[in-house]
Amino acid sequence: MNRTLPIFWILILLISCKSTKVSKESEFKMSNDTVNLYAFIGEKISVTEFDPNENAERIEIDSITGDTLIFKSWVMDSGFRCKYKVLRNVYNELGSDTVEFEAYDHYGRPAFENYKNAMLYLSYNKEENKYYHQKYIFDPIKKDKNAKWKGLKGESIEKLFTEQKNGYLKARGVFDNE
Repeated sequence: MNRTLPIFWILILLISCKSTKVSKESEFKMSNDTVNLYAFIGEKISVTEFDPNENAERIEIDSITGDTLIFKSWVMDSGFRCKYKVLRNVYNELGSDTVEFEAYDHYGRPAFENYKNAMLYLSYNKEENKYYHQKYIFDPIKKDKNAKWKGLKGESIEKLFTEQKNGYLKARGVFDNE
């Protein structure tokens, strides 16, 4: 009995140290409300195609001549309404357990729909009250044997986010305020 008690406490100490390290590594999260970006780990619920040119016509009356003016715009991309379960916020808070957003893809269907889980990057349009996918930017992810989210090649969430932030997102001007 006297020998098992110290062994028990040493075991408890080792387990608690390891679990602290795991939670610290897997909880990468950043926030900056001056940047219009929401990165999150999501699970696909649905990706549904729609015609982005369905309501692309606007009619106005010329105030000087009284002529009817018809304005048409054409989107050259395929449009998709997407719904994802928010598993974890990575950059800024979406504030909901699910998110709906629109994605546009010039090459057909968006590649992120081929994965059950992905880290997705959205921006919010206040006038339209909608989230939009940052075109072509996503990271497919999966849980490793320790139940931590990783890229398909074992990259950490922090590394994946930092590469997108310093690459495409910075080139698009998303991080001009930082």
